[in-house]
Amino acid sequence: MKSNPDTSLHILIVEDNRTQAEYLRHLLEKRGHQVTVSQNGFEALERIEEKRPDIILTDVMMPDMDGYTLCKTVKQHEKFHDIPVILVTHLYSPVDVIKGLEAGADNFIIKPYDPEYIFSRITGIMQAKNHPGTQEPVQPLDVVFSSEVHTIASSRMQILNILLSTYETAVKNNSELQVAHERLHYTNAQLQKLIEDLEQTNESLHLKNLERGRLETALAAAHEKIEILSEALKQIYQIRVQPADEILSVQASVPDVGEGISTASSHLHAGMIALKNTRQYIRTGTMPRTWLGIRNSINNTIDQVRRQSIRYENLIPEDIEIYADPCFEHVLSDLIVALQDGEEKPTEMRFSFHVKENGYVIICENNDQGIAETDKEKIFTFHHGLLSHPSLCLIREMLALSGMDIAETGIQGHRTRFEIGCPESSVRFGSDIQIL
Repeated sequence: MKSNPDTSLHILIVEDNRTQAEYLRHLLEKRGHQVTVSQNGFEALERIEEKRPDIILTDVMMPDMDGYTLCKTVKQHEKFHDIPVILVTHLYSPVDVIKGLEAGADNFIIKPYDPEYIFSRITGIMQAKNHPGTQEPVQPLDVVFSSEVHTIASSRMQILNILLSTYETAVKNNSELQVAHERLHYTNAQLQKLIEDLEQTNESLHLKNLERGRLETALAAAHEKIEILSEALKQIYQIRVQPADEILSVQASVPDVGEGISTASSHLHAGMIALKNTRQYIRTGTMPRTWLGIRNSINNTIDQVRRQSIRYENLIPEDIEIYADPCFEHVLSDLIVALQDGEEKPTEMRFSFHVKENGYVIICENNDQGIAETDKEKIFTFHHGLLSHPSLCLIREMLALSGMDIAETGIQGHRTRFEIGCPESSVRFGSDIQIL
């Protein structure tokens, strides 16, 4: 009796995995088929005896009796050999196909599968069953594969259906692989674009961070400068200007005011020097640094402030230059004033240049009685400096803006000696200068 493939069928599902079995049952029952489920091959044979199914869908990997053995048993059974059997498998290798042909399977359903693929296989099998060629006698065929002999007991129609099914699966998988490859290529292109965008964003963020750091540094420097200026002006007023004003106020009513006016004048003069240095400090950093010849800068400065009674010796070579703020010559002027304004007036000054382990030093010294060890740092502070050496007010801060420092290293009773420390990057020699 011929079956219409579009009518309701009785389908036996043999599957040990309960979830997959119920999924197949659900799909087939939605199409109007009657479904029976068995969990292994032995149970399936019992169900076949109880009620003959129109078609069998069996998993391959099962305990006790696998799908190949079940299929072969059905195909060799006198009453049930004509029941179509479809093997549900992952089809890992050609050996799986040969085993299916050995067992007499009618077709394969390849895992993972979609519903329409299952329905098309069932329809194709039922149509092939009604084809006259399916009744042809089967002659066993020995096939050698991987050094093993396999006896295939399938009809030509079964072999053709399985080969076509296998080829269709291969084409389908290849198409899916091609689509996946194209998607991967597109995803990689998108990922590369995202990486490039991220690199640009990181570069922009890096530049912004650098600019932010520069602004924060400049802001901190400006804040520090304001604090220093505030303290400098306060000290100048309290130590020099205010005492001078008080002396002048008191002495104005006294007949002999010469000494008081002289003291007041000294205070005012020192205050003017300190104010001049404060003004110079404010201007420091507003002009770009430049290369200055050290020897020429000293010569130009000393001619303006040196007293005629003081001799000086400039031992610094002409080809040495320093990269500094334009205020550097003002600092030299203040140092020369400090060197010649000691309590015991010096008779000579000397300027020299030396190499040290971590850079260079410019030495400015005289032959007076020097500065006490306890005062060597104090002379660079506001309070003590304004009282004893007003010309040194703020010069340490001015030099610091060019990356330099200053210290008094003389010997008390022998000489005053100022050392200006210069980093290697701020000094060059005539041989280093490129003539453009």
